[in-house]
Amino acid sequence: MDLKGLYLVVDLSIEKNTLLNKVEKALKGGVDILQVWYNWNDLNYAYEISKEILRLARKYGVLVLINGNYNLANEIGADGVHFDTYDVTPEQVKKINKNLIVGYTIGNDLNRALWAEKVGADYISFCACFPTSTVTSCEIVPLEVVKEAKMRLKIPVFASGGINLKNVDKVLELGVDGIAVISAILYSEDPEKAARQFKEKILSFSKKYLEEIKKIQ
Repeated sequence: MDLKGLYLVVDLSIEKNTLLNKVEKALKGGVDILQVWYNWNDLNYAYEISKEILRLARKYGVLVLINGNYNLANEIGADGVHFDTYDVTPEQVKKINKNLIVGYTIGNDLNRALWAEKVGADYISFCACFPTSTVTSCEIVPLEVVKEAKMRLKIPVFASGGINLKNVDKVLELGVDGIAVISAILYSEDPEKAARQFKEKILSFSKKYLEEIKKIQ
């Protein structure tokens, strides 16, 4: 289980064929993790398109997480579930399937991040690092909070919210394990190119971060 790198949140409000085409292009560009975002009204549609997204992801060896619905994740054979709320614990999820990955969006709250690790989460994501039009429910996260979380937590730390190619360096230099993106890839003219550019930046900063760690040790 390699929870790091480029994490694409898949917006189901995009027309089906257009969406699947964009997702496959993003996968070709180097996306590491997909999350099917819980913004649907039709559960049957969510079930069918999630299976198609899973099929595409398997071609590229990419993890698929379902937002909020762990029963759906388990039923279609997805790799895990991501929660934006805290009423379900990893223990509850793993009673259904011990192998499901469990992650949380924890807003800008460091204490919530510490809680998530304590109860057994596999990773956390801060939202939003920058202003975003896609997700309006997130408060802005001071980057110092992300940096402190990275120093204190043992589980992977992701940054999300308003991240684009112009500002991504600001979060990558904090040493985060990965970044989560929606608009900057799915709504770009060329999702494959956009994904590749993000991936190149992630790999570049990962190398720099490891070199800095070696200097300290």
